[in-house]
Amino acid sequence: MTDEEIGLAKAMLADGIKNDAVHFYFNRADRLLSPGRITQIKQGKYGAAVPAASRAEVDAFVADWKSRQPAGAVPTTGHPADAETIAALFEVVGGSWKVRLGETDKAECKLNFRLAPLDRFAGVIKTIAGFANNKGGYVLFGVRDETLIAEGLQETLFTDTDPAEINRALVGSLDPVPHVTKVTVAIAGAEIGVLYVEPHEHAPVVALKGIGNIVSEGAIYYRYVGETRQIKPGELRQIIAIREQRAVAEFSQRMMRVAGGTEATLNLDTGAVTGKAGAFLIDRDLLPTLQFIREGDFSEAKGAPALRLVGDVEAVDQQERDRIRVIRDAVTPDAVVRNFLRDEVVAHPGQYLHAQAHGANKWLPIWYYLRQANVEPEVMAAELQERVATHPSSRDAVVRRLQGGDSAFKDHPGRPAQLREAFARGEVVAPAGVADDLAFANAVMGLPAAQSNIAQFKPLLLACLDRAQGHDQRSGLRRSAIYRAACRVDELLHR
Repeated sequence: MTDEEIGLAKAMLADGIKNDAVHFYFNRADRLLSPGRITQIKQGKYGAAVPAASRAEVDAFVADWKSRQPAGAVPTTGHPADAETIAALFEVVGGSWKVRLGETDKAECKLNFRLAPLDRFAGVIKTIAGFANNKGGYVLFGVRDETLIAEGLQETLFTDTDPAEINRALVGSLDPVPHVTKVTVAIAGAEIGVLYVEPHEHAPVVALKGIGNIVSEGAIYYRYVGETRQIKPGELRQIIAIREQRAVAEFSQRMMRVAGGTEATLNLDTGAVTGKAGAFLIDRDLLPTLQFIREGDFSEAKGAPALRLVGDVEAVDQQERDRIRVIRDAVTPDAVVRNFLRDEVVAHPGQYLHAQAHGANKWLPIWYYLRQANVEPEVMAAELQERVATHPSSRDAVVRRLQGGDSAFKDHPGRPAQLREAFARGEVVAPAGVADDLAFANAVMGLPAAQSNIAQFKPLLLACLDRAQGHDQRSGLRRSAIYRAACRVDELLHR
């Protein structure tokens, strides 16, 4: 913060304005300011020698600030993807709302949005890769790049596009996949579409394939001021240096924890796992089958990644060896549905909810696992909202269901409606084969709350799922229907 800003903040704090409100005046999209900075000013730890501004200076500053804000602006939390933070990118110039700093290394303007065919989206993919390899940034749709004026989107295509479709385009084009948040904001009545790209912690992001004449296979793109192009040696060396520094820091921290006894070491030659509290031995025959699964915050500080050992292990002490089994495997969508349909009691039910933030499936059972975890819906919803999700739209879908906003209920006409009428009469006949599975699952989606003996549908859906394990499109369609039908049974039994 400049001395002038510090003086203004001091005067506002002296007038009794709360810290978060003061923070709102000085936080900008192009310069995100930590709320702790305002606390430091209030405590005299930051800018202690700067005098407070006068009342007239504060009034003039506030009046000027308000004249530059979109109508209806409210305090921002400071998150880069907040609508208010994005609105702060714009200002009034000559009666028009324009991008405040123009096209920079953090902002790119596009008048129109097109996801398909992929060639039409190639320029955006290239820009997203460039932002991810630098400091992150915004792709602004509905803004004319020549004038930087917010004209607004002329179609609803951006609003109607599922974020999962955007993610699928990125998954097939870039590795590692950048984290992108889709937002729609109103700037003086003009609807602006925004893709906020986070800086990737495992850069460089590399193009997997060529797309038209814009994206080249194997290229590393970087966002420079006003343009995205292939990275220069200096920036690439910087990315590599940062990765090396992070790897050394993580290794040093882990070795300190091992030395302090808070973590154990695994000898991959002998299978011996040794720690301060004791030791166990993994059978040598099992060593090649072990999986190391990266997960968030299940055993360390919240939000920190950890590694979980999955496989058969053998405990060792001085007296005896007992065979034990680590129960939990990698949580897949299929496992979430199957364990519910089989009434399995799982070792870590909360992980069956957390895992849904990292897959494309929006319809997986939740209430069954919530009961096992003995957690209130609003508590689990808050946990999920705090997590960095590989598929934000899937996480948000789970949150909406936990908050009572969405239901798996869907009323299908035709054959499914006839089956529901039979269900209501107590006539539940198992589907005879693949040809009947889709209609049966669609019928189960429409089960009313008054339906009796809901549990009888579990083994029937499980049999349908067993027949839908192919890799063809029809099998995928049946699986999607079965998953949602399982969700309807889940909410009727356990919600």
